[in-house]
Amino acid sequence: MTAPRTRNRLRARLAAPAAVLAAGLALAGCSGTASPSTSTPSESAGAGYPVTTSSCGRDHTYDKAPTRVVIGNENSLKTIDALGVSDAVYGYVLGPDDAGKTPAGLPKNLVEVSSTTIPAREPVIAAKPDLFLSYNEAQLTTQGSLSYDDLNGIGANAYVMGAYCAKNPDNRSIDTVYTDVTNLGRIFGAPQKALQLNEKLKDRVAAAKKSLDGSSATVAFLKVAGGKVYAIGGYPVSAILGALGLKNQFADLPTPFAELSTEQALSMKPDVVFVNYVGDEQAAIDELAQALPDLQAMKAGHVYGANESGPQGGGVGIIESLEAIAADVKTATK
Repeated sequence: MTAPRTRNRLRARLAAPAAVLAAGLALAGCSGTASPSTSTPSESAGAGYPVTTSSCGRDHTYDKAPTRVVIGNENSLKTIDALGVSDAVYGYVLGPDDAGKTPAGLPKNLVEVSSTTIPAREPVIAAKPDLFLSYNEAQLTTQGSLSYDDLNGIGANAYVMGAYCAKNPDNRSIDTVYTDVTNLGRIFGAPQKALQLNEKLKDRVAAAKKSLDGSSATVAFLKVAGGKVYAIGGYPVSAILGALGLKNQFADLPTPFAELSTEQALSMKPDVVFVNYVGDEQAAIDELAQALPDLQAMKAGHVYGANESGPQGGGVGIIESLEAIAADVKTATK
């Protein structure tokens, strides 16, 4: 049996974009053909306001840097803080794994705007944000919840981190992270800081890949829920493994998150397995061992827990997860 690690280094958000959402969205995913969020050609590195960026196919124009931001997931603070603009954040929406409780470590001055991951319109409107920084477009498109029209009505913009849009390619690359950083730098009037941050993030990715000494190990990401095993192949798994030069066991999965068939279970022979979990890492590993006792990676002790919360807010959190994944793969394959 694979023993749990003594500290939770890996915080990979491995489920599909909407898989973390509450009330019936626990195992749903987003897919489609739209392009990731990009900046318009008019936004050169030193350009001033107004600045226009595109998010989930919608253009948003900023006449000045936002000063009252509500973030759809507290983990986006990692990127905001790395850009040096965290003073602009007013409040946050609790994440799907917070179970209605304020997560430890948040700045005390921040206001809890909504205790539900899919926020109602009233508390967000009452907060009077000039930007809602979402981590999943479902926060803006679920019936009866906050909407783009609600934000437009109070003069607020929206930006969706990670291009977690209702329609978007499943197997996006690590460039999605750099695009978010670039766009946020322009939105907050800090393009040079964004450029510097991206250089640092790219260096970290390069160092993580180098640490693997050219390994091309096959890696499978799985989740056990209700006694069933689910395969995960979409973003950010696709981005992380692609950047590290590793093989994604489920790169050809038709959806980013799907129940593992008996045929798939019998045919796959990954070198390393990561199992998604919330709360108890060893319990998740034990559940996987019970469901797939003959998995070679399990017998070899090459199964690691993947805490779901870390990269939910995109950006820097994705890179942190990539580094942790690289470290575990290196340990398993040395």
